[in-house]
Amino acid sequence: MKLKLNDYAIATIAYYHNTLGVNPVAVDVASRVMQICYWDSTKKLLRNFQLTRSKFFEFVEHATEPLLFAIEACGSCNYLARYFESKGHQCRILPAAKIKAFLNLDKNDKIDATGIFKAMLSSVESIPPKSLDNQLIMNLFTIRDQLIKQHTQCLNVAHGILYEHGFVVGQAGVASSAKILHGFSDAEMSFVADSKEASHFTVIKTAVFNSLDNLKEQIETINKYLLKYGSSNNTCLNLATIPGVGIQTAVALNAAMGDPERFHGAREFASYVGVAPIITGTGGKLTVLGIRKSGIRSLKKSLYMGAMVYLSYAMKNGTESSWIKDRLKTKRKKVIICAIMNRLARIAYAVAKNGEPFDETRCNLIKKLR
Repeated sequence: MKLKLNDYAIATIAYYHNTLGVNPVAVDVASRVMQICYWDSTKKLLRNFQLTRSKFFEFVEHATEPLLFAIEACGSCNYLARYFESKGHQCRILPAAKIKAFLNLDKNDKIDATGIFKAMLSSVESIPPKSLDNQLIMNLFTIRDQLIKQHTQCLNVAHGILYEHGFVVGQAGVASSAKILHGFSDAEMSFVADSKEASHFTVIKTAVFNSLDNLKEQIETINKYLLKYGSSNNTCLNLATIPGVGIQTAVALNAAMGDPERFHGAREFASYVGVAPIITGTGGKLTVLGIRKSGIRSLKKSLYMGAMVYLSYAMKNGTESSWIKDRLKTKRKKVIICAIMNRLARIAYAVAKNGEPFDETRCNLIKKLR
């Protein structure tokens, strides 16, 4: 693929090769094929070719010199980064939003790989990969959220079936399993014994409660494991001293953060989680909007619940800070809860970085609940 690079790009490639001792290579990652893009300094052209997944791993293992891989942030980027480093290479994970500025209007694998290569040579900042331990803990939270979702769906189905037969057992929720059990027992008694209809309903009841029991058992197993893990981790124990943060939320914060040095500051971590407000403006006038929709959804749920519990207890016991008291006069509670979520994430970053428990004397928004 013929492509002219400017003097700055060629100088950057020479710096990587001569000073850092690595040859920069951009990879457009896919499930079956990989698009490879690098600058051939001998022939003065940009090579852009495709390899199957197996051939790509052979290409990495048989490389004759250290390589600096650049890949777009995706589902397998953390695994690939750890794999490259285990083979003696380096890797830079580039945010997908930052690469868009280097792409053409058309889209294919070659254009994407070229855009990643250009972004690597520019000042686009990379994302440090997660450790295997943190990634597995985040996978546990993903599975746990999916199991809770399936449990709620099964409860809703059970409520619908009972409603079709004239039985209303309250709203769906985690604590409504006992109500559903009584509802199915009452509905089963309404059928004539040894009838065809009673046999149908017995099969339905057995299937529903086997599913609910199985899902509940799996959720409890994961919860116990997370509590055991958090109770034996010093960072999680320090995070749990923050008002409104329990052990499970502390484990989620620790897993999402990993090494605090991955982030430049507390606000960057809050933005990564998705609880930092959007700031926009021009001409010297800035406007602060709501929190972002992006981020780690499961952790945002936990922080929202923690912030809501903290605000409720603080208002009940009169332990809210002066900042919250002033805002309660003019702001809606949901806005204040989002502000507390943002502050909880920032405090968690400071606690993890310093390696110390929460100290309310160093915080003007969150106070201990007495």
